[in-house]
Amino acid sequence: MRVDRLLSMLLIISGKGTVTGKELAEHFEVSLRTIYRDIEKIGEAGIPVAASSGKGGGYYIMDSYNISGLFLNQDEAHTFVAVMKNLHGLFGRNEAFNDIMLKVEHTYKQEQGKHKLTLDMSHFSMEQEIKEYIGIISKAITDNRVLVFDYINRDMEYLERTVEPSWIDFRHGHWYVIGFCRVREDYRRFKLVRIKQLKQGPPFARRELPDDRIAEVIEHSYSQRDIQVVLRFTSRIGERLTEYFQKEKISRGEDGFYLVRDTFPYEEGLLKFILSFGKECELLEPRELRAELQQYMQNMLLSYND
Repeated sequence: MRVDRLLSMLLIISGKGTVTGKELAEHFEVSLRTIYRDIEKIGEAGIPVAASSGKGGGYYIMDSYNISGLFLNQDEAHTFVAVMKNLHGLFGRNEAFNDIMLKVEHTYKQEQGKHKLTLDMSHFSMEQEIKEYIGIISKAITDNRVLVFDYINRDMEYLERTVEPSWIDFRHGHWYVIGFCRVREDYRRFKLVRIKQLKQGPPFARRELPDDRIAEVIEHSYSQRDIQVVLRFTSRIGERLTEYFQKEKISRGEDGFYLVRDTFPYEEGLLKFILSFGKECELLEPRELRAELQQYMQNMLLSYND
């Protein structure tokens, strides 16, 4: 719908400061001519969108004009409420969540019994613990207090960690706390299901490092132990590989088999992940990891020698 596009365009220009017509056209997948017409319509509505030429130029909204950031249609509001309700259940009593929920639900009333989206981001094996952990971590972040806990690493060893928490992260179906680890003296990502005996510690002075820079530091740290892997899958499971891998990592050979070339952390969990596909998967490269997998399976068989 054109009205939705115009509102979205306003928010993009307002958020980025200056945006070129080409960027807008690519974002909305329309022609430059359409963007020009839309800009004219925005101007006719009394919103002062100006343009600057040359390098770094583009469309911008004049400083004298302020745009409210909440433009939600009914479906968007219901989606937002569904997400917030799930998070509210995990974070427990939280004034910020309560206030947001009340405001949005009051403004965008949903018809009784109509639900287009439901979410459950709890963990099946530690639902109550995850809720408690998220509450403790959230309060520690707000109060600038360190977290102290036992953490099981990839070698199945417990080690006490003292962490200055930065934020809570949800990715690939798991909850994490991101923060500066005083044991490793660097930023790390800790999976909540591996945490035991979590408690708050003393206050700390927050480090002056932007969130995006922290994310870069963490990704660099994990990439240092990455390994390039080539897996071959049978046609029987091939059509379902997008459940586990990005589409661009998957290719199909003339023999009907599927190949996946991807990067993984070099740890025991990788061997378990490969074995989870059973006889439908064969590890081709690297040869050293293939030999390690063979030894791992032989050790497994020892448990079944009656």
